[in-house]
Amino acid sequence: MPNTIFHQSLYSDHLQSISFLYGQQRALLSNPEVSWKTIQKFEERLEAHLDALTNDEQALEACCQQAKEGDAGELFAAVLAFCRLGRRDLLIEIMEHLDPADTEKLQALVNALKFELPADWQDDFVNLLQTDDEQLCALIASVVGYRRINPGTALIQALRRFQSAPLIRAVGRLRERGAASILMPALRHEDEATCSAAALALLRLGERQAVDQCREIAQGKAWAIIPLALGGGKSALPLLLAIARSDEASPDALLALGILGDSSAVPILLEKLDGEHAETTAQALNLLTGAELYEQVFIPDEVNEDELFPDELEAYQKEGKLPTKPDGTPYGEWVHRLSQNPREWSEWWGQNSNLLKPGTRYRNGLPFSPATLLDTLQYEKTPHRIRQLAYEELVIRYDINFPFEADLFVIDQLRVLQDMTQWVTANGSRFQCGDWYFAGQQIT
Repeated sequence: MPNTIFHQSLYSDHLQSISFLYGQQRALLSNPEVSWKTIQKFEERLEAHLDALTNDEQALEACCQQAKEGDAGELFAAVLAFCRLGRRDLLIEIMEHLDPADTEKLQALVNALKFELPADWQDDFVNLLQTDDEQLCALIASVVGYRRINPGTALIQALRRFQSAPLIRAVGRLRERGAASILMPALRHEDEATCSAAALALLRLGERQAVDQCREIAQGKAWAIIPLALGGGKSALPLLLAIARSDEASPDALLALGILGDSSAVPILLEKLDGEHAETTAQALNLLTGAELYEQVFIPDEVNEDELFPDELEAYQKEGKLPTKPDGTPYGEWVHRLSQNPREWSEWWGQNSNLLKPGTRYRNGLPFSPATLLDTLQYEKTPHRIRQLAYEELVIRYDINFPFEADLFVIDQLRVLQDMTQWVTANGSRFQCGDWYFAGQQIT
């Protein structure tokens, strides 16, 4: 008995460690200060703990228990173990008893299956798309699309029953050509997440009509702005410039100018650096110019007045004085980030504006091409969202079709990036650098 208790405690520790590392991996993806490549060390540690959970029956018992009683990260760990051990029965049991309102655990289940679903389970998994349970269908579609599993006609049939964003995204991932007629009306759906997913899916399918629809909608619907930047030609520039000039311009309206890559957008972006969306504006400027202007800034902690001593509260309310540590320094941290200093960017532009010609597309200061998009994906400092959008651009602009996602485990990303590099080396010369493309064809 003592030996059993010891092992149970040990396996519980492994489950908790995976839960922690899972949380870290998801959080680091959205941290612009962290290189996507450094996340690999967390994934390697996760793999070591997972190996320890696939040794014997006692480990499996611990997984079963914590899948039901533990947190979302422990459920993630348990599902990985079930997949590694081929225990489909245990996975089905967990899926049947999972609270449909627990979105955090549902997402953990989906993430685990995205990474680890065994190949010999895929046919049975696709058959679940025939369910009348919309939530289950969305869960299955998310995994099918992410792993690029061939669904036959099941996914299209499910899409006819449920026009939900996860199903639409899956259709876009798999580039189901027969789905365009179903997806086009979804651009006018009342749910904006559904509209956005439909636009991206249609762009991946090479449907130019979706670009035209987004151009009509973008002035009044913010969700259409990024798809327009991903698929639009030079003719989209005046509209996106007008939207960005607005006092109510959204972060996406500013980022879209960086994605589109025409240098005539730089003056507007320089003006917006003084606004509330300075971080996104700096990203857009760097995406377009490749200036790589960074700064070290101190970000003070947010002040919670309820936690201040009376003298600190009085000083803060009357003088705006921040509370300090015993050594006299304020609470907070130094951050290394893209510069948000308008003067620094204006000086750079004044010295380098002659290098970027209006009418030519740029990415990172170079004429836009498959190679510059690949560089964006490979560069260690590229933020997670920008990397995912760069991949979408490769598909939409140049008709590349590789199963990449910016949240794949790093070892898998590196493998796909190697395949993309070979493709770009063999095919990049077919495209004129700095020109506008859609589905592999030049556009205006």
